[in-house]
Formats: sequence, structure tokens, C-alpha cells
Amino acid sequence: MLCLIVLLVARVPAFAADDGAPGEKDAADAAAQDSGLKYEPTIAGVANSDLYDLLKSSSQLFSLIDRQPATIASLERRAQSDLARLGEALRSEGYYDASLSYHMERNKTPIPVRIDVVPGPRYTLRGFAIAYEKSPPEAAAQPSLGDIGIKLGMPARAPDVRAAERKTVAVLQDRGYPFAKSAGLKATVDHTTHAMTVNLAVDAGPRATFGPLRIGALKSVKEDYIRRIADWHEGAVFDERKLDSVRAALNGTGLFSSVTITKAAQLDKDGRLPVTVDVIDGPHRSIGAGLRYSTDIGFGADVFWENRNFFHRNETLGVTVTGAQIEQSGKISFRKPAFLQLNQALLANAGVSNQNTDAYDQQNVAGTVSLERPLFEKWKGTAGVTASYDFLKDSEGQQQVQLFGLPLTATRATVDNPLNPTRGALIDLAATPYIGSSSQALRFLRMTGNGSTYYAIDKEKRYILAGRMKLGSILGESAASLPADKRFYAGGGGSVRGYAYQKVGPLDENRSPLGGKSLLELSTELRIRVTEKIGLVPFIDGGAVSAQPYPDFRDGMQWAGGLGLRYFTGFGPLRLDVATPINPRPGDGVIEFYVSFGQAF
Repeated sequence: MLCLIVLLVARVPAFAADDGAPGEKDAADAAAQDSGLKYEPTIAGVANSDLYDLLKSSSQLFSLIDRQPATIASLERRAQSDLARLGEALRSEGYYDASLSYHMERNKTPIPVRIDVVPGPRYTLRGFAIAYEKSPPEAAAQPSLGDIGIKLGMPARAPDVRAAERKTVAVLQDRGYPFAKSAGLKATVDHTTHAMTVNLAVDAGPRATFGPLRIGALKSVKEDYIRRIADWHEGAVFDERKLDSVRAALNGTGLFSSVTITKAAQLDKDGRLPVTVDVIDGPHRSIGAGLRYSTDIGFGADVFWENRNFFHRNETLGVTVTGAQIEQSGKISFRKPAFLQLNQALLANAGVSNQNTDAYDQQNVAGTVSLERPLFEKWKGTAGVTASYDFLKDSEGQQQVQLFGLPLTATRATVDNPLNPTRGALIDLAATPYIGSSSQALRFLRMTGNGSTYYAIDKEKRYILAGRMKLGSILGESAASLPADKRFYAGGGGSVRGYAYQKVGPLDENRSPLGGKSLLELSTELRIRVTEKIGLVPFIDGGAVSAQPYPDFRDGMQWAGGLGLRYFTGFGPLRLDVATPINPRPGDGVIEFYVSFGQAF
């Protein structure tokens, strides 16, 4: 039986040395980029698409096709160089008996150049042994083949074997051996049985526990907050993943532009490993403004200020002022992370507002205090108390309303970009039981569910299909008894585009919106990125509002369609939407348009 020791190779880069003779620069090639020989490369004999893509990315015939060789001899050298490159790539994928040749038809223009590949049998991994130099680690700490991604009989791919080497070291570092390292890897290829055997030598080093956590010089963040976020347990068995989690937790605060975690070079006399955290503060304050316009509600502007380290422990204090033709408001919000528990935050907000809409006029003072924490994977929830005092005027007259509620929310976000998502979904569920009084005692439950999803049709993500649904229901009071601001309304830029603000649903004899106890909204968009800066978005929206606690569709759905224009900035898209009703009622407008920042949903 014939055996041969070989070196494992990683994936061959698409660009390496020039395709000329070693040490020689083919100046003629560079001078002939536009006037050289044109050729068309192909690779034949490879059925596996992944293997074909690897060979193509490793080929200089493909990667240098825009650098046309000056002579047939230069093209020959490029093809000959590819035989070595592709052979190396094939071996990295386990094809150790591959044969390659090339063929070109010199009398044609462009010159066809074909690389013929006979991959041969794919070698399999017959054995993988780990040997420990010096002192072996405890049996419980030693990684199994499954821990490092190895299954005997799998293809003998060099990337998989190298990955297993790295995983072996990583597993040991996660199980108490911070100085574990590879001491060498040898792979033996048996051409008779088409198999590979790997022997990995590892130096595990000494076993360690966590030593003291040292904090470098701080500028504005309190040290006790960093220690709380780090959740450090001195004396616990060393685990490299804990350092990663500390780094992620500190980066996740948004307070620091840099987080560096350094392990000591050696253990102390008690077998503990000290660790040092150094941070560099990032900007903690922001100020900004936004403008918007729509034909139904006119101009609007928002100005905000935010401090994300107000009391030096990552507390966020924000102030927002809104000025619009239908609304003037001011709001203060506060968020304190790690409140009472590490994974819990305290939220508070208070605000005043004045609104003048076709449905009602309102002067409002309100405040909410709640706790936020994770519920389960990718979900978070809030629970709190809210109180409001309102002066309301609608078609039924004037009233003063006092309400107390217990707002509950659950949200799940898996989108890749909140301002311009191309994949993932958003789910937002809310339920608030209210008690209070106006001209009579009030008791009702207001519930909403809002979901949107995004799907990239092509790999380049130039065509995104987006959809949204919103449902709402109120139980416990008649529609007429409900405070006007707590009823559901539809229509406008954030709802059913093409209809005026709040004008989808029941209207009185003066075409003033009455609102309802249930809501259904549907939207679908095809987001087309025409260029890197410009996008087009055809869309259809629909909505219905009912006086019943569920959509009864007695008056049907109102539908609208339109076309949007997007201009993509570094922060997100600027949006212009133009929409028209598909099934308008008497009195509905012909066209509405909206200008704002960010996608519609």
C-alpha cells in the first residue's frame, strides 16, 4: 500500500502572481489591455456547481479576462498557470487524482480556451486522531470529533480539516485551558484506498480559573456599571466564550467606540488568569431633525436631543418636539438598563400634545412607566402603567377624559436594517386594559397586532418583496362611548396611502371620521433598486374600519395603489410616494403624495 504525506491547502485565492514566467513581468500584457488577444474561457468536466464556482474563482483565465494577453505565448502561459492553480484547488476539496488539460482554437476570434477537468474519485476522511503534548487536559475537557465538526467518512476537504484544528483549540479554551494551541497537523493520503488520515498534536497548557477583572482608565462611565454589565465571576473555570460575551455586552451599550479585552500572559500563583478591560468612549449625545410633507396633513417637523449616558451608567434621556399643521407636541423619554436585574430595563416617558384633526381636537397630558425584558429567543416584552388626562372635542361634543391603563407589549425583530430592510420580519403585539371616566365610567381593552415581512427575490437584493398587516380590536365599550383618540382610524401616509388622513372607515354627514372598534390594514410593495442611489416602489394598500370589535366588511375594504421613488442615502432612503384610490367613494380625493425619510414600513 502506497502512502504519501501531503500539506493541506486552503482555498486558492483568485489572484496570485503574474501568469508569466517566475520573476518576469510581462509588460506586453499590460500595454495590450485594449488591443490584445480576445479569448473566451470555459471549464469542462465539472458537474458539481460548488466545485465549478471554486475552480472559476481560482482561474486567472477568468479573473484576468479584462487584461488581454498580447501574444499567443502569453495566453498559453496563463492557461498553463491555471492547470497548477486548479489542481491545487481540487486537492483542497479532496480530489487527489484529478487530471487537467487545456485546449485552445487559435484560428478563431475570440479564441476559445477550454480547461478540461477529470476530477477523479473524491477522497474521504478515514481517521482523525488528537494527541496531547506534555500534560493532557481533563477527560471532560477533551473535545470529541463531533465537537470539532468531524465525521469519519466525510469528504477529505482541507478547509474542514483546518477548521477542525481551530475548533479543537477553541473547545479547550472554552473548557478551562486559555493557552491551548496547535502543535502541528499532518495528513496522510492513501492513493490506494482514496482515503486520508489526520493526526493533530495539541499543547493544552495549564488549566485555569478566572482571576480578577481589571478596568482601565475611564472617562465618563462609572466603573460599577461596567462590572455589572460584565457579570464577572472570579474563580469560575476559564471560558473564552465569557470574554466574547463581555465584549459583546459592552459594545451593545453603544457607549464605546472601542472595547479591548486582554488576558494576562501567565497564571497567578493560585492558577487564576487576570483579565483587563480597556474602553474608549464614543459620542454620547445626539441632536437631529426631520421633515415630512403630505397633501392630506401638510408639513411636519421633528427636533430631538438625546444623551445616552445621562447619569454615567448608560441611562438614555431624550427630548422630542414635534411641530405640524395637525399636531404640536413635546415628549421626554428615559431608559435605564440593568434595572434591578441585568437583563431588565426601566422605561419612562411623559408628554403633552395638541392635535387638530378632522376626527377630533385634543389637548393631552400623559405618562407611562414600564419594565422591559427578554421573553424568549428574539422576543422582548414590556409591562407597565400609564395615565392620561385629555380635553377632547368631536362631533358628539366636548368631554374631559381620565384614563389609567396597564400596557403590555411583545415584539420580535429579525430584519437586517431597520430603515431599509431586505430580509427578515417585524412583529409588534400590544394589549392595554383601560379604566377611567368621562361623562361615564369607562372599561375597555384595546389590542393591536402589526407584522411585516421582507423577501429578497434575487441574490443582489435589488428586488425586495415587502408585505404588512395590521389588526386592531377594542372590547368592552360601544364605539360611541369610547374616547375619540382611542378609536381606530385608517388612511394616510402610514396607513392606506391614497386616502386622506383618517378617512378610511365610517364618516358622518360632514365627512368627518367617526373611527371604530376594529381595524384591518394590508400593504404590499415591490422595492426595485434601479441604481445604487435610485429605487422605484409600486405598491397596493387596503384598509377597513368597523364599529364592531372585529372587521365585518359591511362597507367593504378601501383599496389604493401607487408608485414610490426612493433616493438612498448613507442613513436610509428618502421617500416620495404618490397614490390614488382604486375604489373611491364620493368625496375621496384623486391623488395624494407623501414625502418622508425611511421606507413606508
